[in-house]
Amino acid sequence: MAEYPGFKHGTLGEIDTTGAVPANRGRSKMGYVYFGTAPVHLVEDGAKNVNKPIVCNNMSDARKYLGYSDNWADYTLCEAMYMHFERKGIGPVIFINVLDPATHTASTGGSATLTPSNGRVTIVNAEEAVLDSLKVVSDGTTLVKGTHYTASYDFTKKVINIVEKTSGSLGTTALSITWTKVDPSAVTEANVIGTTDGYGLNTGIYAVKNVYTTTGYIPAFMAAPGFSSIPNIHNVMYLNSQKINGHWNAKLFVDMPILDTQGNPITLATAPTWKESNGYNHDNEKVYFPITKGTDGRTYHISCLAMANHQELFIQNGGIPYMSDSNTECPIIENLYFGEGMTNRVYDDEIINRCLNANGINSAAYVGGRWVIWGMFAGSYNQDNADNVNVNDTALTMMYYVTNDFQHRRNIDIDKPMPINAVKSIVAEEQARIDALLGIGALIYGKVVLDASAQARSDVYFGDFRILFKLTTTPLAKSLTAIAYYTAEGFVAYIDAMTEAA
Repeated sequence: MAEYPGFKHGTLGEIDTTGAVPANRGRSKMGYVYFGTAPVHLVEDGAKNVNKPIVCNNMSDARKYLGYSDNWADYTLCEAMYMHFERKGIGPVIFINVLDPATHTASTGGSATLTPSNGRVTIVNAEEAVLDSLKVVSDGTTLVKGTHYTASYDFTKKVINIVEKTSGSLGTTALSITWTKVDPSAVTEANVIGTTDGYGLNTGIYAVKNVYTTTGYIPAFMAAPGFSSIPNIHNVMYLNSQKINGHWNAKLFVDMPILDTQGNPITLATAPTWKESNGYNHDNEKVYFPITKGTDGRTYHISCLAMANHQELFIQNGGIPYMSDSNTECPIIENLYFGEGMTNRVYDDEIINRCLNANGINSAAYVGGRWVIWGMFAGSYNQDNADNVNVNDTALTMMYYVTNDFQHRRNIDIDKPMPINAVKSIVAEEQARIDALLGIGALIYGKVVLDASAQARSDVYFGDFRILFKLTTTPLAKSLTAIAYYTAEGFVAYIDAMTEAA
């Protein structure tokens, strides 16, 4: 069977940045997507939520579908849950969990002998127990969940409560209880990367292809704190960030590791070389380094802090991503963290600017009397490769926004008659939307026209219309410099005043 990847059908969007180089919560359908591991073994039917986009609006949703743990090292998605829902109170967020409680299990399970009291028993220290694997035996008879008892995990006390379904259904004698234990360390790099067969069966990062169809949200922003610092995973994230489903372009928030593959610390001096040699240098990504120590004693990935701040701005600005997460306040930060071996150092913004920002690496810094995310640069930015796109992280993001939004809204026009008045109407309506962006300062120039070139006219015979969006995105203030110099002019008025007083 012949396949034609270039065949056009539907609303499409293209980005052309060749003209950008200088001469010598939200109700938006733009979704925030996280990849990683979640303790789905702690929720009923948690195995259903593996390699599946799950939309959560708050922590209640997250606990219901994915579970929650303070062990962020093993359950990486919980850091994002905490930042977006507990710290910021913003959503929705889309999570793709790759931990499978059916396969990522320990070689030995757990067991307990407990006697019911007031129709219930409690399994303590149960954070590793696979809830759906519980087997409860009373006097040699295996009890049936839903008939004899209910079982649920208490996320505060970290215990499993087994409660009789009807009075006496648990009995009064000791119960023999066994369960399978999950092993988060069994999750491999390959599990996170995932696979695709090209025909709709997608796992891991490739499951981003399922986001739009199953949730209705465009996968516009992507992160994987705890995993994006692994070069192979980062590379697959990048490959899956462009033309998702043949339509959507996504912006990446990624971290660099604080240790290289040999276990050596990556320093401020070596970070730029590591970034370039490992391919963290794309136009559509923001690269963050190092990680941070929080005021609560936890460590935080800056990619997660930045994406949470970005969504907060996104919601505040009506779902239009024309503001950068750079210089947004992040009071949870206490200091930058390079590992336990690098302590007693104070990193001011001059160091961050010189060593990191100048090389397209974003970070955090203490400026203006507060800790902020610091850096507005795309991964492709450096002093030898600066243009209007990579020096300003909102430039490409806004072009992505315009094309993603156009495709989402305009698909209703596909396979309909297109008389010239309909074409003019589409152009006028799109110009009105661009004018609205101009009005709020999201763009400084925007013109929408029908492509009437010879090639475009030829394409019309086959029903392919091209609408050109000529855009200039709003520049960000990279620096503001106050210049003070001495002048003697003030003495003229001063001496005149002395004369009058004499």
